[in-house]
Amino acid sequence: MNERRTLVVTVAGVVLFATLLALGQKGLAWASAIAALTLLCLTTPLSLSLQIGLGALLGVIAGLFPESGVEEIRIVGRIFIAMLKMLIVPMILFSITAGIAEMGSVTQLGRVGSRTLGLYFLTMAVAVATGLLIVNLVEPGTDGTLRSTEFFATHAGTGSTSLPDELALGPFLSRTIFQVLNNPFASIAEGRILPVVFFAILLGIGLVQVGDAARPLVDLVRAGYAVVMRIIGWVLKFTPIGIFALLAHLVASVGLEPLIDNLLSFALVVIGGTLFHATVTLPAFAYFLASVGPGELFRGLREALLVALSTSSSVATLPVTTRCVEENLGVRRSVSSFVLPLGATVNMDGTALYEAVAAIFIAHVYGIELSLSAQAVVFFVAMLMATGAPGIPSAGMVTMIVVLESVGLPAEAIGLLIPIDRLLDTIRTMANVEGDAVVALIVSRQTPEG
Repeated sequence: MNERRTLVVTVAGVVLFATLLALGQKGLAWASAIAALTLLCLTTPLSLSLQIGLGALLGVIAGLFPESGVEEIRIVGRIFIAMLKMLIVPMILFSITAGIAEMGSVTQLGRVGSRTLGLYFLTMAVAVATGLLIVNLVEPGTDGTLRSTEFFATHAGTGSTSLPDELALGPFLSRTIFQVLNNPFASIAEGRILPVVFFAILLGIGLVQVGDAARPLVDLVRAGYAVVMRIIGWVLKFTPIGIFALLAHLVASVGLEPLIDNLLSFALVVIGGTLFHATVTLPAFAYFLASVGPGELFRGLREALLVALSTSSSVATLPVTTRCVEENLGVRRSVSSFVLPLGATVNMDGTALYEAVAAIFIAHVYGIELSLSAQAVVFFVAMLMATGAPGIPSAGMVTMIVVLESVGLPAEAIGLLIPIDRLLDTIRTMANVEGDAVVALIVSRQTPEG
């Protein structure tokens, strides 16, 4: 019955769209197309990944016919971006706080928790540094073919080719220090991300130290995190529509060939950097800090890595990852029970690398010259935003907006990344899951029982 209803909706939508377009009613035609696609997404049995792929394909096809008035749906893409931005602050606040609160006790926080967090941030820092090194060597997006197009002329604003002074590293750190001392509720209301991250960390540590007396608030934070994740799930149901609108407008404004030329080099940089981190850097951590060789590591994690590649979700992979590290790599249950859930929340090696590379790539496309201090800003912001990204498919698009804006780029530039986001999401999820497992292995080997 569902398949028949989906077929009827599809056929009716196509007929209505074609009829209105033939009558010259371009606005109504595209409005009916968006309505039909929305209903289709809500009723189809197809997986979200397949829906996103179809939305991207339809967006590219629609963009090839700019005379059809496809620019009319630009507003839909902007609404989708606004929905994502709406979720940034609550998502980061609840995810980081809940992740740290999972440590459960001051003893765990001091002995195991501090080591865990230190390793998580170290592996993320190395991942981001790897991505920045490769993207600066390859320099994807610097050929300038996209800078003269209508899309980038519209979204580049004044067309500045330098990073604003206030985003240089010194002023950035100085401003951040004063921001984090402001009223945290004011920062939440105003959407200032870095102060929210800092407050969430302090809140999580405070909840752990207070102990049982803070249990009601811990439960509230966990409930808040669950609610925010549910809302994100709702928004992600509309991802195919947002991608369709963004890509249609992008292709109509830029053209297909320049996009393919630039995105191919960007994708190769992300894939190359992520695979290097996953096959060289993380195994090196496991070998030197836990005496586990690459062969043993990959044999032990093989099932978890395959699930990560297929689901694009470190949270969905968590049960498999837990079983793999405990049964195959000998990680103690007392360690895996909180190191892995915490990692699924705050440790995102692949996501951090991807967001840093994407920000530099977009800056190249816009012709913005990023100094060393400016790239240091990207380094810190990418790490912090990856920390707040939930381990579910495509949720990195939410925090990616903040990273783009940290180098003075509009959120709409995310439309350039969407065509290949799902492919790259599978690769970076694998690195995320492997990073969690390697840290759990190291902590288990280096921390005595009791």
